[in-house]
Amino acid sequence: MGMKMAVLPVRRRKHLFTSKKKSFRALLSDCLGGIALVCSLLVLYLTFRQGGTATVQGGAVFLLCVVFALAGMILAVLSRREPDCYYFFSYLGMLMNGLVLAAGVLVVYLGAV
Repeated sequence: MGMKMAVLPVRRRKHLFTSKKKSFRALLSDCLGGIALVCSLLVLYLTFRQGGTATVQGGAVFLLCVVFALAGMILAVLSRREPDCYYFFSYLGMLMNGLVLAAGVLVVYLGAV
């Protein structure tokens, strides 16, 4: 007179084998976007702390960040066109580089006004 134990269904692990790879261009775009985003935020923060007066060195660093972001955006778009790759890093690069480029356009616009 033993007790019967409830048998739970066995979950089978689903393995996904794929030939997709991470694109080198996308990873390079992410690196350029990360560097450009951090440096441009740092320059904007330091300019804000100085009461809105930008230095020549800060402007040069920000311009270099915009150039890095432009190169990163081109790499992200090119990596998105590669077949059989994971596109998450391409989209992440587009987002980070796009933020820096938008900040560059905004700074130029506010400087002209």
